[in-house]
Amino acid sequence: MAYTSLYRKYRPNTFDSVIGQDHIVRTLRNQITHDNVGHAYIFTGTRGTGKTSVAKIFARAVNCLEPVNGSPCGKCEVCLGLANSSNFDILEIDAASNNSVDQIRELTDKINFPPTVGRYKVYIVDEVHMLSKSAFNALLKTLEEPPAHAIFILATTEIHQIPATILSRCLRFDFRLVTNSVLSAHIRRIFDEIGVRYENEAIELIASAGAGSVRDALSVADTCVSYCDGNITYNGVLEVLGASDPQKLQELGTAVAEGDIDKALKVAASLCDLGKSIPVLASDLATLFRNVMYIKSCSTARDLLALPESIYAPLSQMAQRYPVQRLMNAMKIMSGLEGELRYSSQHRIIFEGALASACLSSQESVKNDELLARVARLEKALAGARRQDFKSAPAVKDATQVWLHLSSKLKEKGAGILSACIENSKFELAGDEFRMKITDKAASGIVNDMRNRDTLNSAFSSDPYMQGLRLVLIEEERIDADKELPYIKDMFGSMLEIK
Repeated sequence: MAYTSLYRKYRPNTFDSVIGQDHIVRTLRNQITHDNVGHAYIFTGTRGTGKTSVAKIFARAVNCLEPVNGSPCGKCEVCLGLANSSNFDILEIDAASNNSVDQIRELTDKINFPPTVGRYKVYIVDEVHMLSKSAFNALLKTLEEPPAHAIFILATTEIHQIPATILSRCLRFDFRLVTNSVLSAHIRRIFDEIGVRYENEAIELIASAGAGSVRDALSVADTCVSYCDGNITYNGVLEVLGASDPQKLQELGTAVAEGDIDKALKVAASLCDLGKSIPVLASDLATLFRNVMYIKSCSTARDLLALPESIYAPLSQMAQRYPVQRLMNAMKIMSGLEGELRYSSQHRIIFEGALASACLSSQESVKNDELLARVARLEKALAGARRQDFKSAPAVKDATQVWLHLSSKLKEKGAGILSACIENSKFELAGDEFRMKITDKAASGIVNDMRNRDTLNSAFSSDPYMQGLRLVLIEEERIDADKELPYIKDMFGSMLEIK
């Protein structure tokens, strides 16, 4: 008997066996259960996520006489009739090879013929974005008002290429990428069923290689079963994928993070000489920096990455040594190579240039880190100096600085006018006295206001810089000083002397 590949053998035939698309399965089941089936659907999403499989299950389920939880029973007269290859109640059309207007017109002319077995005639149009503009126009009227027995299911990976007039007439379902955890569990179930031994890390690597596509993951798994002869190991999967030796890759990543161009180019040359694919090598290096960033920034990185301890431990050491920004820069440079490598034949030159660029970026990061460290040390030293006892300050204080502190304090308290009044004053520092002479008569009148004097006194006494000093206010001209002197002393207390 001919061998059947895993992705074909384990293709879902009921809604229960569909993985990773619970939001779509639930909706379609409810429509079947409540007999609320639409006339046109559009399924969109990445390849290998189950669009065509779900379309086929749905096509059989809407015709099934006794659906089980929304899925076709596979046993009734209709299900058995639909399984017959000679039955045409479910038509699967490949729009890539049947995209002309004449072929679509032929389809719409035959749509009025009733189904031979079930209630509905279901048309599954795969890769519908490949239809020509004229073909879309020919389909438009039939799609809007089909016969009661007709259902259209359009499947595409390029939803942006579908005309808005078509989209507006369909119920849209977006198929999501399947998570690595779901893919891993699915692959384990299959391997357990067929009796294949495996390492858990190997399963995680296969699932990661699938990049959210069930079909891609099972294709890799199929190859690994043959290559590893029924005992799938992590290193075996790496060899199947053509991935780089983890130790060499970590050595290369460390050289890049250190900014060591000489070592980075030497390690890269040794990997290239082994025949490693440059695009794969660039992708592996980008993934390495991504993993290190995860370990450094994510508390559940060990569970999410599911790497063997022999690989995880060195990456963890890298995470402790390098800042996130340096890792991000290297990851961006490596991941940005995909587009350049796709349209160039000089893969090695482009890759080596990117390595040098990433090393230079790391060198710049090292310089910035050193500068930031020096600034931090300087700020720490300055902060320590500020915490010195202010009582020793009079010997080193400056009169201008005292005046600036007083003016700033007054502004903080909302006494801007009072601050303006003392701006033109004359001031000096004599021992433990800060002497300020108000030379303007109008300003002197404002300062002599009782509330303003209180504010001035509070501002001076509350600033730590002025601790150990006394404010001495000297008026250049006074009238009837004998009457004013007791009053002023009473207002300012011992903090103020008037001479």
